[in-house]
Amino acid sequence: MLTAEIVELITRLEVLNPTPEPTSALPLLNGKWILAYTSFVGLYPFLSSGTLPLVKVQEISQTIDSENFTVQNCVVFAGPGSTTAITTNATFEIRSPKRVQIKFEEGIIGTPQLTDSIEIPETIEVLGQTIDLSPFKGLITSVEDTASHVAKTISSQPPMKFSISQTNVESWLLTTYLDEELRISRGDGGKVFVLFKEGSPLLSP
Repeated sequence: MLTAEIVELITRLEVLNPTPEPTSALPLLNGKWILAYTSFVGLYPFLSSGTLPLVKVQEISQTIDSENFTVQNCVVFAGPGSTTAITTNATFEIRSPKRVQIKFEEGIIGTPQLTDSIEIPETIEVLGQTIDLSPFKGLITSVEDTASHVAKTISSQPPMKFSISQTNVESWLLTTYLDEELRISRGDGGKVFVLFKEGSPLLSP
């Protein structure tokens, strides 16, 4: 779908917003939201297929805790045999019926979670020749045991925290559409975000 068509659909939805005062409906905002579309060019490198060799973005999400007024943004990366996440933690204050002010506090690089098993096919084809791998079963089992040990060792290490630059410590977010499954938000600089609630059938391919 072309960007112009997406923008038009977003605008139409905003007109039909069933929750005119989202910040007065915090239970609706509460929970984990999965990013489906954004106009924020800063995320394009993450969303572009093939930009990061051997690594793909598995999920970009935002989790809102409306009771404690906290927000956590998270990008989950998946690579060969492992996944890891980069998150930013923030607090928010209600500034208007639609707007919240967000103050970022820290970032966290999660410990890589390694796959503790290696899937190897029974046969492979090399230059048109089929090679039987069953004689190597014992070696494969040994490698799997070693990988499992490495996975448990690395995954048990604590995540690494880092400070947020003072120039990027605050931002604001305007919620322009909100229901039980869909949220549209606009940020500073004209950024648009379309998110689906975790578990929503709208996330199904």
